[in-house]
Amino acid sequence: MPELPEVETIRKGIVEKLKGKKISDVEIKVPKLFIGDINDIIGGKIIDAKRVAKVLQIVLDNGNSIIVHLKMTGQLIYKDDKSKAVGGHSQKAYDQPLPHAYTHITYTFSDGSHLYFNDFRKFGWNKVVKTSEIDKILGPDKYGPEPGKKEFTSKYLKKIFSKSNKAIKLVLMDQAKISGVGNIYANDGLYVAGIMPTRPAKSLSDNEISKLKNAIEKVLKLGLEYGGSSENTYVNIEGKKGRYMEVTSIYQKKTDPKGHAVKRITIGGRGTFYCDICQK
Repeated sequence: MPELPEVETIRKGIVEKLKGKKISDVEIKVPKLFIGDINDIIGGKIIDAKRVAKVLQIVLDNGNSIIVHLKMTGQLIYKDDKSKAVGGHSQKAYDQPLPHAYTHITYTFSDGSHLYFNDFRKFGWNKVVKTSEIDKILGPDKYGPEPGKKEFTSKYLKKIFSKSNKAIKLVLMDQAKISGVGNIYANDGLYVAGIMPTRPAKSLSDNEISKLKNAIEKVLKLGLEYGGSSENTYVNIEGKKGRYMEVTSIYQKKTDPKGHAVKRITIGGRGTFYCDICQK
């Protein structure tokens, strides 16, 4: 699933490529993936793109917004006459022409360019909402503080950790408590902090909490610098893969950066990687 670095990379791409473009048509092939009335967005001009946690908000000049959640395998890829549209999923090559069998929604702009929403597993969604009512979906009461923001402090983490007997990895991935952290960056963040992913959250010391805060922010920043992780289906707005898997600390690795063996278990149904020498 695309996490904070991947979705933020897409958001930046939308601002760069789509700001100022007017929607002239919307083609929907799988109705369950589009919630709302297309007439509320046709004629609207994109003026901004925002993000809360792993959710995108495309802001229009007519008082409406398009909320997009990519879920597990969703993609947003832009194509104009000058670019080659590429996309794909783990079952297909990433350079197949668009639109293809997994393109379920196509936004067409007045200049003839397109934004394609692809989704192999069809878990993602696009929803039209009034911009003035966005907090009902993406408000601070729905998602926890985001790493790197002023609200994301060691004091806040201590507060939420002290109340939980759950494995620390599960708490890190709980979007109601911490925004944007998913499986990949939770694995790497815990490794960098030297903390076992199975530890009960309430067992962490103040020093460990401080290390974990810094580690999570560090790996997310690195993810952004490398354009996200394309372990599965993620590509940016231009259809290009991210490169974070080239520098991941422990996720999907057989050995860690120090040459120690990496072990794999499952926590909450997700693959979990750790080094029992470096993590305690």
